[in-house]
Parts: sequence; structure tokens; C-alpha cells
Amino acid sequence: MLTRDKLIGVLKLRGLRREVRSRLPHQLLVQAHIRALMKGHRLPPGMIAGLDDRQRSERTAMLDLSRRVGPIFKAVAHDRLLVYVVGLPLGRRLLRDHGDSLQGMTVQLESIVPEGFMRAMQGDVHRQYRRSLMRAVVGEDVAAQKNMLQSIVDQRLRRYAAVGEELGWSAAEYRAALGDIATGMLIGTVFGARPGTSVFDQLVAGFQALGPNRFEWTIGEEQRRAFATIRAGLQEYCRTEPGSSSILQRLDHAGQLDETMLGNLIYMVEMGRHDTRGLFRWLTKYAAEYPEIAERIDREDGTTGEGKSLAEMFVLETLRSDQSEALIRLARQDIEFEGFSIPKNTVVRICMWESHHDEVAFPEPFRFRPERFQEPMDPDRFAPFGLDQHQCPFGNIALTNGVTFLNTLVRVFELTAINDGPPIRGRDLWEPAPGFSVRLKPHREMI
Repeated sequence: MLTRDKLIGVLKLRGLRREVRSRLPHQLLVQAHIRALMKGHRLPPGMIAGLDDRQRSERTAMLDLSRRVGPIFKAVAHDRLLVYVVGLPLGRRLLRDHGDSLQGMTVQLESIVPEGFMRAMQGDVHRQYRRSLMRAVVGEDVAAQKNMLQSIVDQRLRRYAAVGEELGWSAAEYRAALGDIATGMLIGTVFGARPGTSVFDQLVAGFQALGPNRFEWTIGEEQRRAFATIRAGLQEYCRTEPGSSSILQRLDHAGQLDETMLGNLIYMVEMGRHDTRGLFRWLTKYAAEYPEIAERIDREDGTTGEGKSLAEMFVLETLRSDQSEALIRLARQDIEFEGFSIPKNTVVRICMWESHHDEVAFPEPFRFRPERFQEPMDPDRFAPFGLDQHQCPFGNIALTNGVTFLNTLVRVFELTAINDGPPIRGRDLWEPAPGFSVRLKPHREMI
């Protein structure tokens, strides 16, 4: 009979003595190995400590490790076991086969939203809300909003350009300008509120209070008050503007704008505006770094390749290169995948950035080359907005807003990079250098 003591001996004979003595609680790690061995499996290989800290300073740490030990490996961080999965086909298969056992790790909204955030929903509840939202999103004609979106970009960048010299082309001021642009674009697109109206101004103020400088993962009293203000304002807006057409109003007309759906819309905009600001910073960096491509975007008329403009390909390449990083899930029960055991309560990270830098999927993966998107992209090669049923519902909106921002930036302004340098790991994502900013000089009217 294989007793617990014998199993521990087997673990030590397998060279796991260092893992048993790692920061992960001794009992938890031993139990994980025992459960795996009892089922005829084993834990994934890899570094058991230090990888999380290392990848925050070395961007290719997980990519390098996957090349040495394989596409599924483990590490320890914050006294928890982590399992990393590199490769979109593997990640998609994991979600397909074990999706009901993997819960999205995201902001916990249950205290203010009845069913919580859609990213963390499971089963029929998730399918119901996602189906309703996608019907409303499909009906959104973002192209018809082109003039409004361009105006938001143009006016805010001109304000930045007007005070830029006086403020030393401050990186903080440029980030603030990009945040205002991202917030305005999403409020206009998702809620239908237009700049210059009182409801637009009220929503901007509400979102600024919800997360003044960054996305707040903890729901504190300030977030509760701001959320309640935004929710009440949107409910009143639906009552007073029943004829408007937006994602918000389509859901309301269909009788699907309950407390959970409205709360999700608010927090999707809240999370999206901070992510979009980050995307705009990367787009600015690459537009300044590759002026010859920016000039071609300025001159282009029509589309190339598979119906994509150079501006769209530029945005897609930016998403591939920097903006799309990972999907994070929590194992709600033991999982057996590809011959490995993933114990209950393990944090599972599907590595999107590393998958998008696979040399087989993307030759010269560290070279910025928008033209690679002239060819059709299989979802097993490129998935900038997530995988399968948990893809971001606002992915096409994000792409359209990115293209609109880039076109306005390079066609209306002359730009020069200031204080550029190596990217850094921010609180949530990798970002351009902290001091990165641009000098902007308007040289024509809005297109």
C-alpha cells in the first residue's frame, strides 16, 4: 500500500525536496503532489519560486521558461501555486474542456451588482447575460459615430498641445489627456451621451470619482458612492431619452437592463477606459518611433490586404506587441490537463503576450511590423480580446476607437517623442517608460 510517508519519500527522490521547503506552505505543496500521484498524474514542471517577481523585471521570463520546460509549467507567488499555459490552442482547449471548473479572477462586484461581474460568471447565468449584451453590441454602428469620436480626440489633444510647452510636455498631463479621451469615447459609444450635454458631463465626473487615476480593484466607500451616482444618472437618462440608440438603450428597450446588466456596463466602461488609455499610450509611442509608417497612414486612402487599413493593422500590431497580456482563472476543483494535475485553488494564467510572441505563429515576433496583418489571422494565432466565450464584448469598439485615435493623432498633429525609454511593468500591465510623453503641434484641421 502506498502510504502518505512513502509518497513523501517518492517526492523527495524525484528531486522535489527544494519545492517542499519553498515559500508555499509545506502541507499544501505535499498534498498537491500526493493528489496528483494518486491519480497517476504529476504537477507541471518549472520554477517553484521567484518567477512572478522575475517576470515583472524580465518581460520574456515566462516565454524563456516555456521554451526550456514546455508550454505548461508552475511557479509560486503570494503563497499560492500558479500554473502557466503558453499557446493559444492549449489555452482554448483548457477553457473548452474545463471552463466550468475555472472561475475568472477579476474585481468582486457582488456587493454592488447582484450577479457580480460578467468575467466571473459561470454556466447559464454567464450565457444569459453575455447573449443579451452581444445582441445589443452587434447593433452598434460605431462608424456612424466617427465625427463625434474624432472630435473628442481632436479637442482634447489640442488642449494638451496648447499648454504643453508651459508644462514641459508633462507625461502626467499627457496621460490625463489620454484618459479623458478614452472616457469620453466609451461614454459616447456605450451610453449614447454626447459631449456638450449635461448627462455627458455628469457621467465623466462620476467615472473620475470611481477611479481617478487607475482602476480600483477594491470596492471602497468612494467607489460605492460614485457607482450609485452613475447608476442613478443612467437610469434617469433612459427615462428621459427613450428615443436614443445606444448599447444602453437597446438593452433597456429589450427589457434586459436589470441591476446586474447595468452594473456590468458601468464596470466594463470603467475597466475599458483605463485599458484604452494604456493602448493610446502605446499607439503614441509607436507612431513617434516609426514616423515613416505614420506618414503612410496620413496619406492612405482606402484599404489594403483583407480590407484592413494600415491604421487598423497598426493598432492590431500594437495589441499583439504590448497590450494583450494574460487571462487569469482560479481552479475551483482539481483538473487534469495534458497529463498534468492542476490542484483546486491554483491560479491559472493563460499567457497571451507570450503566445503572441511565438516565432512559429509570428516570424520576427519582436519586430514591429503592422503589414503582417494583411493576411487573415487564425484565432489560434491571434486573440487580442480573449478566448471563446469570455472574449471582451467591446473588442470591436476598442479596435475602432484605437483606429480613430491613431488617425486623428497622425493626421492632425506633428509629434515628437520626449523622455522615451525601456518599457516598465506597471501595477497591472507593461507600460511605456514612466516619463514618456510627446510634443504635439497641430498642423491642419480635423479630417
